[in-house]
Parts: sequence; C-alpha cells; structure tokens
Amino acid sequence: MNHALTRRAPSTARVVAITLLWITRTLVSLLVAYPLVFAITSTGLVSDPDRDAVLFRPGALLLLELLRTAAPALIAALKTSCLLWVLSAIIALLPLAAALDLLRSQRMEALGVQLTRGFRLCPRFLALSAITLLAQSALVLAASLLAAALGAALRGHDERLVTLAPLLVFVLAALGCAGLGALLDVARAALIQHELAARSALLQALTILRESPRDVLFGCYPSVTGSAFFALCAAWFITRIDLSQPTTRAIALAFVVHQTAVIASIALRARWLDGALTLAARVPSSRD
Repeated sequence: MNHALTRRAPSTARVVAITLLWITRTLVSLLVAYPLVFAITSTGLVSDPDRDAVLFRPGALLLLELLRTAAPALIAALKTSCLLWVLSAIIALLPLAAALDLLRSQRMEALGVQLTRGFRLCPRFLALSAITLLAQSALVLAASLLAAALGAALRGHDERLVTLAPLLVFVLAALGCAGLGALLDVARAALIQHELAARSALLQALTILRESPRDVLFGCYPSVTGSAFFALCAAWFITRIDLSQPTTRAIALAFVVHQTAVIASIALRARWLDGALTLAARVPSSRD
C-alpha cells in the first residue's frame, strides 16, 4: 500500500467519529425496524411472557403462522420501512459529513460546529451519492443483460459453465459497485478537503483514480472484506445461541455480538475514510 495512506487521525478524533457513525447507524436501524416490529406485535402471537422467543422454537410453527396470518400487514410495514430507510440514508449524510470533517481537521470542536458544517455540505454529498447510485444501477442492469445473453449463448453446453458464467458476471458487477463506492468516498473526501462543488470533487476523484488506481480500488479492501468477515462471524456465533430460552441472557449476548460486529465494521470504515482524505489531499483543489 502506498505510504501516503499511512496518515492516521488522532485517536480521540477517530473515536468520536466512530461513535457518531455508530449512533447514526443504531438510530437508523431502530427507526427502519420499528414498523416491522409493530406489525409483528400487533398480531398477538408474541404477547405471552416469552415474547418473540416462541418464534424460535423448534419447528418454527408460530413463525410460519405469523407469516401466513400477518402477510398483508408485514408487506405494508416493509414498504414503510423501505421508505424510512431511503429518508434515513439521506439524513445520515449529515453525521457522515461531520465525521469526515472531524477526521480531516484532526481536532475536537463543539459537536454543533461539526454538524453545522455537515449540514452545509449535505446537498453536495447527496448529489455525489445520486450520481454513484445511478452508475451502480447502470452497472447492475448491464450485468443482468450480459448474464441473460451468456445464459442464452451457452445453452446446450456444460451445465456447470451455464451456471457459473452468469454468476461470475454478477461477482464482477459487485466488485465494480464496490469500486464506485470507493470512488464516491474519495470524492466526498475531496469535497471536504478543498470545499469543492460536487462536479469538481467527482472530477478530482477520477483524477486520483487515474493516477493511483491501486490506492483507490484496494484502499477500501480491508474495510469491505473486514466488515463482511465480522458480519459472518456474528451470524455464525448467533446461530449457536439458543434464543428460545425464556431468559434474556441469550438475547443480551446476541445483542452484544451484533453490536461488536457493527462497531468493528464502522472502525474499519473510519480507517478507510481517513485514507480517502489522504488521497484527496494529494491533488491541488480546482474550483468551478
């Protein structure tokens, strides 16, 4: 890895940034999950003293009954949760901008000052996110069309090839989407570093990508793979916990495992954002 990515924000600034991002993710998760939780509790199937532990009993009979009887309510709640997720993703740009500014300045200021700066940068962050989302959607659409074309072209050949070729296309598309996400983070960092317009920040990020593709594309690799690793470890560990027990100890343990994985992934993301700020600082600012 290029030595330019070795800069590290002071531990206090990074801890505050991680805490801010963790609080944001926790609140967003609670908000998005609330309509589904309300729809489940309104059925009355989890109203006994064991609450939702009955859904995890062997056979999952009550869980299947819940899905059968409350399907319309659950679908409506899912739509509401999706809408809340989109709105929360937009609002979450504010603490993200504040965390990036905190990592850039490497000094502690009043939280209100950081959030005020983040609020001022939010429209440009939203523009960059919209451009990246469109590019990722176009990439996924192209991958879908290519996979369908490959499936038709390989019809009659080895079944393993027919199965694996479209899968490989989607894997490459996923890697491309991850690369676009890394480019988005570098553009956000350039916007923070030099107070650029969204278009100028994106052009600067593309310049950095052209000059240092390895640092941009592989700089976020520890964050992405580490987050996936911690999520898989948490999922594996939680499957070993008997959540059907009437005691709350198992639920508390599952919560601790889940939050540990979340905090670890956020810490890795903060590390990558710090590296993105270093990358953005290489190129002189160019304002519109």
